[in-house]
Amino acid sequence: MPLYLDERDVAGLLTMREAVDAVDAAFRAQGKGDGATNQPRQRIFAERGVLHYMAAALPGAGVLGTKTYTSFASGARFYVQLFSAETGELLAYIEADKLGQMRTGAATGVAARYMARSDAQTAALLGAGWQAESQAEGLAATCDSLRTVRVFSRDRERREGFCARMAERLGLAFKPVETVAEAVAGAEVVVCATGSPTPILNGAMLGPGMFVAAVGANRLTAREIDEDVVGCAAITAVDDLAQARAEAAELIFAYERRRWNWSRAVPLADIVAGRSPGRTSPAEITLFKSLGIALEDIAVAAVVYRKAVAAGAGRAL
Repeated sequence: MPLYLDERDVAGLLTMREAVDAVDAAFRAQGKGDGATNQPRQRIFAERGVLHYMAAALPGAGVLGTKTYTSFASGARFYVQLFSAETGELLAYIEADKLGQMRTGAATGVAARYMARSDAQTAALLGAGWQAESQAEGLAATCDSLRTVRVFSRDRERREGFCARMAERLGLAFKPVETVAEAVAGAEVVVCATGSPTPILNGAMLGPGMFVAAVGANRLTAREIDEDVVGCAAITAVDDLAQARAEAAELIFAYERRRWNWSRAVPLADIVAGRSPGRTSPAEITLFKSLGIALEDIAVAAVVYRKAVAAGAGRAL
């Protein structure tokens, strides 16, 4: 019988290192042509809100599935349906808000593993909300030399509380700062995880050797980085090329303004699988444009399901 797993089940079962390993393995399988496939997000616009749906298959892990969610004025609701790739039976129906947060942080962690400098000690985290938490966790899980995270958000009380909470959780130095420029100056890793509709990071703020992850925007009406950031990048990775062409406003703007070309976009799967380099010199600026894809969701959902079965968690449907 299929399992129903709620948010508490997911939070109690899944660790960031497990999420990173699952996402890494999924991208590696996709890059090596082992049958891993991703169906980009589609949206249906209703009068009062939006239905989003996406799907992926991971035959190597024995699963395939869908993620559907709604975004209305009352909030967003996320669900993953996980199926057996062998029999087609429904394995689990999973509440997926926490799962989505974790897979997004894991994807940034995977990108940093292959695209950031191996000696990176300082990160700038722009944003101090729900998604920023897993971004910090993803970096901590993959950047072994990381020591300090400088955090900017517009709300001083929020960023200070975030820093205190995350320092205790991860054992790194989290420092709240007053401006984006102060956060970014001298950092080797920069992560944008905000809801800003207009760029908060511009090309003039960048320095040699930086790795930038733009995470917060996945629609045409929002950009966290300007076209000069995109233009500065020697290597630009995306989690799904077709989805990026439809949703990645930062890349679309850079292309339209002749600062960048789509021929420079590299699937993260190719980098993880060793088909393309994530970095070719310590001085290069590299960029990961994260959109959040079903392949990541299904990879992490498979981990949650296996652990739930072993632990006797969830309830049978």
